[in-house]
Amino acid sequence: MGATGSKLGGLVRGFRKRAGLTQLQVAEQAGLSAAGLRDVEQGRVVRPRVSTLRRLAEVLALSRIELEELIREAGGEGGSGLRVEVLGPLKVAVNGESADPGSETQRVLLGLLALSPNAPVARDSLIEAVWGERSTSGSADLLQSRVSRLRRRLQADSDETPVLVADRGGYQLSVSEGQHDLMVFRRLVAGARQAREATEARGLFADAVALWRGEPLEGLGSLQAHPLITALTREYHAVLVEYAAVAAELGHHQEVLPHLQRVADADPLHEAVHAALMIALAGSGQQAAALNVFDALRRRLAGELGADPGPELSAAYQRVLRQEVSRPEFTPVSAHRQLPPDIGEFTGREAELRALHEELPQTAGSAVKIVLIEGMGGVGKTRLAVHAAHRLLATGRFSDCQLYVDLRGHADQPPADPAAVLASFLRLLGVPDDHIPSRVDERMMLFRDRLYDKKALVLLDNASSEDQVTPLLPSGPENVVLVTSRCTLALDGARTMPLDVFTPEEAEGMLAKAVGRTRVEVDPAAARSLVELCGRLPLAVALAARRLQSRRMWTVSDLAARLEESDDRLHELVAGNRRLRTVFDLSYQALEHDERRLFRLLGLHPGDEFTADAAAALAGITATEARILLDRLVDEHLANVVTRHRYRLHDLLAEYGRGLVREEEPEAERSAAITRVLDFYLHSTACATRLLQPHQPEVPLVGSEPEHRPALSTREEARNWLDAERACLIAAVRLAAARGWPTHAWQLTRSLREYLYLYGYGHDHDWVRTHEAALAAAIAAQDAAGEAMTRADLAATYLELGRGAEAREHLYRALEFHRRTGDRAQETSTLESLGVVCFRLGEFDEALQHLREGASLCAGRDPYREGVLRSNLGNSLAAKGLLHEALASLQTGLELSRQAGNIDGESSALADIGDTHRRLGDHEAALEYLHRALELAADHGLTPKVAYANHRLGKAYRELGRYSEATANLQAARQIVAKVGGPAAESEVLVDLGAAHRDVGDFARAGVLIDQGLSLATDRGERYQQALALRELGELHHRAGREDQAKAAWRRADEETAATNGRDRVPESPLASARTGSPQATA
Repeated sequence: MGATGSKLGGLVRGFRKRAGLTQLQVAEQAGLSAAGLRDVEQGRVVRPRVSTLRRLAEVLALSRIELEELIREAGGEGGSGLRVEVLGPLKVAVNGESADPGSETQRVLLGLLALSPNAPVARDSLIEAVWGERSTSGSADLLQSRVSRLRRRLQADSDETPVLVADRGGYQLSVSEGQHDLMVFRRLVAGARQAREATEARGLFADAVALWRGEPLEGLGSLQAHPLITALTREYHAVLVEYAAVAAELGHHQEVLPHLQRVADADPLHEAVHAALMIALAGSGQQAAALNVFDALRRRLAGELGADPGPELSAAYQRVLRQEVSRPEFTPVSAHRQLPPDIGEFTGREAELRALHEELPQTAGSAVKIVLIEGMGGVGKTRLAVHAAHRLLATGRFSDCQLYVDLRGHADQPPADPAAVLASFLRLLGVPDDHIPSRVDERMMLFRDRLYDKKALVLLDNASSEDQVTPLLPSGPENVVLVTSRCTLALDGARTMPLDVFTPEEAEGMLAKAVGRTRVEVDPAAARSLVELCGRLPLAVALAARRLQSRRMWTVSDLAARLEESDDRLHELVAGNRRLRTVFDLSYQALEHDERRLFRLLGLHPGDEFTADAAAALAGITATEARILLDRLVDEHLANVVTRHRYRLHDLLAEYGRGLVREEEPEAERSAAITRVLDFYLHSTACATRLLQPHQPEVPLVGSEPEHRPALSTREEARNWLDAERACLIAAVRLAAARGWPTHAWQLTRSLREYLYLYGYGHDHDWVRTHEAALAAAIAAQDAAGEAMTRADLAATYLELGRGAEAREHLYRALEFHRRTGDRAQETSTLESLGVVCFRLGEFDEALQHLREGASLCAGRDPYREGVLRSNLGNSLAAKGLLHEALASLQTGLELSRQAGNIDGESSALADIGDTHRRLGDHEAALEYLHRALELAADHGLTPKVAYANHRLGKAYRELGRYSEATANLQAARQIVAKVGGPAAESEVLVDLGAAHRDVGDFARAGVLIDQGLSLATDRGERYQQALALRELGELHHRAGREDQAKAAWRRADEETAATNGRDRVPESPLASARTGSPQATA
């Protein structure tokens, strides 16, 4: 069964059920066979004759529009699969499914072409309408490009006749009558004017007016003052007056009254419309209201135009005054159970349903209960409200009345008018038309009076404003109102229930319920991935489920892979006429111009979260302006507040924004916005890291100083800002590297170097990839200075991951450049890094050489850098067994670090002095220095240094036999290094913790820990650490009585020791000691 046949059959079946007829009854009355009708409804006959459809239309009492829809679905008219509607917000469908014309520019283009179907529109007219004063000499080429894009979106089949064609210096939309609501409107009006009977004319006019969904091309602000829109609006007003006259002749005043009221409000000086409105009001029993219309218009004419009412208006006034307008008989009907059907597959939201149950007690209070359910489009507000309403109804509390209305706050039709809604509610409550007041406040009071003593439940769905909702609120103590809105509304006495996306369990539950638990349980990981790719947004999950339902051969993994690989997930989240993009469009189009611009530009922001300062930089506005606009986006649920000063977009909204900015922002503006936000992050980061390490050599920064920067004045504030922005800074470097801002990329990584080192983030794989991207960008841009500095920064991250050999190679290349250019500060810094890398690789002679050279370069000129170098030099001397010389160098490093205010360097030097005293056997001095190091690091939040001091304290306590204290300090160090210390530090701590367990006889636990440390050291080529681990492993086997294994471990330890030039750092194994007769050293 084809899609077309299925839709046609569904339409016929729906119309038949609406008429309350069986297949046999319809077949007999239309002169068809029951089997033939059944074949149409079940899709087996997809192209019935037009004459057959016309007979069905007569039996089922279809309108002209409904008949045309049947004919179109059957392929009897229209040819192309395109349909365009301009009598309201622009709507486009291709092959029966909603289509997106694309950017605002393309929507304006299509709208203007559609106002003149099958007629060429000059290029100059199109350029003027789209770009106005912003047009340039290149606008014609840009117009051609946008028309080409639009043509691709509208074309249903590549083989069919083009719907957009170039014609005589312009472009033309080529459509048949059935494809365009304006052409259908004009044909119906022509038919009404030619009709011989008033009844036929009324029906045709009614069908024509029903095509209007609002103002022509509503929402396309740049076209609202266009002459074609003005002319079309006047055409509609004239038709409405004719329709009103025919309806009045037949006594059907009520059916034209809403149309006339809306037009009279929009055009308050249109005398013909007001005359028709007066007749319709009087004919509906609202004599006083009709006279009020005349009186108000007379005052406006006199006040604004200095004119008196014309003949037509005066004649209508006299007819009303003399009560010459006929009124039909009216039988009141009461229909007050209006809730939509409950949702059978409803799942999740148990917490919200419980909260609603608790909020609405079983007994009546003293006032109406109002609950506002708010959230972003697609989050499931209506589903929750309808399901909750049915649950409340099941309690028996609201048996008197249940009212429902879709207020169309975010829809492709104008928002519902509270006056019209009140009139509808009053009719449902049995109030005759001639008893419904004309004034809104009077209708509101009558509505409240009718519901006051009733157990009534009112569901106001899709509200847009307080003004729309307030008149519709009842006031009875047993009245309950549920309101849904995408906006944050300030309703007095309302309990607000913000609705967020599903939890992972709720999202997976919804998927399983829709597609069957078996399909989900085959690959639960794919199911989790799929719902996360849908952002756990209920509508997105539902659309994904519908795709799986209609494609039984797909697995959950197949669809998850499509979403993962897609550049446009919104394009994949479609089912039939339901599109997630359409939901987002309605929210976006409700924004003001500046709000839309900021929302689009946020699609360029690197990272998920952002501050008002970052948003201000993107948009080139002040931070105050950004906060105001962001508050509006939050109120519209297009942005979320994460913390007090941070925002984020739902990931699907962010993707939607990225599509908008590509479509609607010129390349130059996109580039300028990215430059501004990268400048903001670069200069703000440099400011923050200067507070952390003020003595680091500075690099002149690219870009402009941002107008708005975070107000940072202390180390704590700087660290907090950097911690909060870490993910954004990673994304900023990657954006800069990938999109053509190489200097921003490497300077950001350079600015972050000390932060990463101080707080133990250097081993993070995200940062490694970020540094690699920055290096590639610098190389591609042939920026030698940037390349050298980024190599040094990358070396630091490689070292933390145990990739010492690669780190050394990068540093040698950086050193070569700095020596060639004579940059002494960077040369000194690079020599320091080389010394540390060689030390970690067990190349202690090379480490001493680099560190001594670096110290001599900065001696007496840079106490900060010299202090660090002297401390590292002391460590290398200790590794060579020169402990007294090491202690002197470390003391010098400590004094210089204190002089420079280098807290990090001071803490390290204290810990290293303490550890050297331990190796010299002075445990009292060791403990004193180590405790001071730990206290200083903890006081300043230097997490890696806290671990460093704890580790060395643990070793000191172990040697003193204070095993419980040793284990506590080593365990504390382990917990830290597992998170921020890097694998090299983790390896050393694991081995020492294992040795402590071994010393107290816990051989099993010791073996596990030492093996883990040995594996880490081996994987990363840390040969000196391997030797230490193997020595401790041999000792473990020896104490456990496993002599063969002990000798094997010691033999390997000797091999690794021989490969280093730091024999005094790695104690000899018992085998080596036996061979040389030397005592074992202490590590």
